[in-house]
Amino acid sequence: MNTKHHAEFADLQWDDVRLFRAVQRLGSMRKVALDYGVVVNTIRRRIERTEERLGLTLVHRSANGIVLAEDGEKLLRIGEAMSQAAEWDLAASSKDVLVKPGELTIACTEGIGTLWLTPRMSRLQAVLPEMTIGLDFDYNLERDRTHEADIWLTYEQPTQADLIASKLATIHFAVYASQSYIQRHGIPSTMDSLKDHRVVEHVSPGVRSELLDFLIGTERPQGFIAMRTNSSLSQLWSVTRGVGIGALPTFVSEITSAAALVPLELRIRRELRLVYRSKAKPSPAILATVKWLRECFDRAIHPCFADTYIDPKTFRRDSSDTNIVNIFPDTFDEIN
Repeated sequence: MNTKHHAEFADLQWDDVRLFRAVQRLGSMRKVALDYGVVVNTIRRRIERTEERLGLTLVHRSANGIVLAEDGEKLLRIGEAMSQAAEWDLAASSKDVLVKPGELTIACTEGIGTLWLTPRMSRLQAVLPEMTIGLDFDYNLERDRTHEADIWLTYEQPTQADLIASKLATIHFAVYASQSYIQRHGIPSTMDSLKDHRVVEHVSPGVRSELLDFLIGTERPQGFIAMRTNSSLSQLWSVTRGVGIGALPTFVSEITSAAALVPLELRIRRELRLVYRSKAKPSPAILATVKWLRECFDRAIHPCFADTYIDPKTFRRDSSDTNIVNIFPDTFDEIN
């Protein structure tokens, strides 16, 4: 990058390279924005800042989309060379570091993995195009995953000395119900009145479902538990279908409007931790995935993950502005 031939690109950053490769591949800022999970104005501003920093014209805009200028073509060739070098370094440094060579496995709960990470997975795959990305959903949050995954998300603080653990987000839980359920049964206004309703309960190892016993006692009316499942996705679906009310993570308010917040003062919070082995820290694949995960749970963009509870009614669901992808666009939002 600092040779005489490419001196004009000395201030280039790798993220800029990936951006221009995407522009060349897709030919449209709107398509690039969708692929990267950002808004069009963000792509436009990054291009303008890069051109200003380098003092070069990199793209021409036409009615048919984006066309790379001569210097943009040079940048593309440099980007391809950088990508090949990065892939070589990735293969070399990942040896004996990842659980499975050529594959990076993330272990997490089904709800976080399915509803939050899966819609954003294309952004990680674009950074690690030569690798297989594995998502390992585990219903037992207490199980040791150190020999099964490269990175895992857990609510428990690991005790092993060879692990790197850091707080990734705070997951807040609140009570939700569908509009159809509310029309039929109303909403509970107190914890005592909760016994007059039907509940969809999530029960699995590591999930503290005993909190319900603590809040309302162990003596429950017949039919109080309408459904019990070890799947958070099944719980969410059942709540949106009006089977009963349920305690759900507040990030569902960024995914669907089919589950309405119940104004009940029942708020639970748990700290989500990001964990990986210390010997894997130098791996480019690990570093790239950690960066991606922190972007996925960026509380500045997604206030649902802030330390303090923020009313889900204030969350924005416009995917063009908030980087939110609805994984069930034709089902959850159209449920009556």
